[in-house]
Amino acid sequence: MCTTVVVGKKATMNGATLIARNCDAEIVIEPVKFIVVPENDVTEGVYKSYLTHFKENYPKKSLRYQMVPYIQYKKYGIFGESGINSKNVAMSATESIFSNTKVLAIDPLTDGLGEDSLVSVVLPYISSAREGVTYLGKLIEEYGSHEGNGVIFSDKDEIWYMEIPCGHHWIAQRVPDDCCAVIANQSIIEEVDFNDPENFMYSEGLREFVETYHLNPDYEGFNFRHIFGTSSKEDREYNTPRVWYGQNYLGHKVEDPRSSDMLFVFKPNRKLSYEDVGAVLSSHYDETIYDPFNASDDASRKLFRPISMNRTSQSHILEIRNDVPEEIAAITWINSGPTAFNPYVPFYANSNDTAPSYNNTSMTYDITQAYWMHRTLAVLVERDYDVLKTVNFDYLSAARQLANHMVLETDRAYKAMQSGDVTDFLTKQNKQNIEEMNHLTMTHIGELVKKGLGLSKLTFDITKDV
Repeated sequence: MCTTVVVGKKATMNGATLIARNCDAEIVIEPVKFIVVPENDVTEGVYKSYLTHFKENYPKKSLRYQMVPYIQYKKYGIFGESGINSKNVAMSATESIFSNTKVLAIDPLTDGLGEDSLVSVVLPYISSAREGVTYLGKLIEEYGSHEGNGVIFSDKDEIWYMEIPCGHHWIAQRVPDDCCAVIANQSIIEEVDFNDPENFMYSEGLREFVETYHLNPDYEGFNFRHIFGTSSKEDREYNTPRVWYGQNYLGHKVEDPRSSDMLFVFKPNRKLSYEDVGAVLSSHYDETIYDPFNASDDASRKLFRPISMNRTSQSHILEIRNDVPEEIAAITWINSGPTAFNPYVPFYANSNDTAPSYNNTSMTYDITQAYWMHRTLAVLVERDYDVLKTVNFDYLSAARQLANHMVLETDRAYKAMQSGDVTDFLTKQNKQNIEEMNHLTMTHIGELVKKGLGLSKLTFDITKDV
């Protein structure tokens, strides 16, 4: 149950495309690792899902790509979730969505291609965001979909949001360059223009399917959300408030957090950066009555599901820049979660590895590993949030400054290179950058421990406590 934010290149400060998502697991502890899968010229054999009956012969050639899989993949499936390939194409899979019962009665979900496999069977084989839609669309039409999914693709020029609400039908819309979107577990694409192939793609027979089974509730138009989506009281407690908060934060004023008619795409009131996207994905309705940490209004703070969750397995912002050479254009910003208390850390995608603390996650607790390190930090902050929030704010500010400095210095070092392999350079740079960030994080954890001990109830001062 995730939250997605996307921003077109003309709506960002540096002209980059941004696609981002919180990956919220079904349980609080679901360890993941962040890895790079090498390219392969002669892939042989058959890909088989651990979760469904989906299987397919591997194509002959695959690109290098990143992914963030579950470490218990043989039990739960791979769930690669997100990554950028060596062609600077980004993919985030998936935003869970749900179709209404009329649609599912006619075209039910299948035991075919599921979220657990999407990154593994699509991202290594596509050269553009648009190609990602057509490639996945063909697989869905052939094998069927195991669940309702929203999938995001991007490259340096385009962002495509694709919805797969039922067994075999799908829609995809290109996000306008000057717009952004916030999505939260609902079908959200609105009016479809079937005469505009530059901005819409869809499954074969989609219009005929809707007409044959009388699925369109509107007198005019083809509103995908109205036809395929849901609008329930559960949506208005669990989903729409997240869109409401995100749209307001990004500068599109919406009054009612329970509205079922919020726009899919909208123009922000300013140019945005990855920090703005991260702020939305890290939020818990900050500075509103719906904040779970709002002690003054117990009823309101429990009304809505927050964006930042204790069960966020990881959060990512995939940035494809246009103001630098292609070799260094793609950056994955990873937040190990929970996002409210932890920073986004940059990894250059043109690398052969991530960093040991990110790619060696274990099921057992190990504070040297990023997954466990950042969960330790979150537990310490949340326990005494009112007292420690300022300390954590200072850490997050320092981490953002350090992360921005890392990108600036890495870009400069690349431009100063006289020779050498760029991929090897960026691989080493990723590891060096993460060592610095981990040192800052462990220093913060130490500070939290010391301050937390001072807040213990098991204390006594004979001059004050008698």
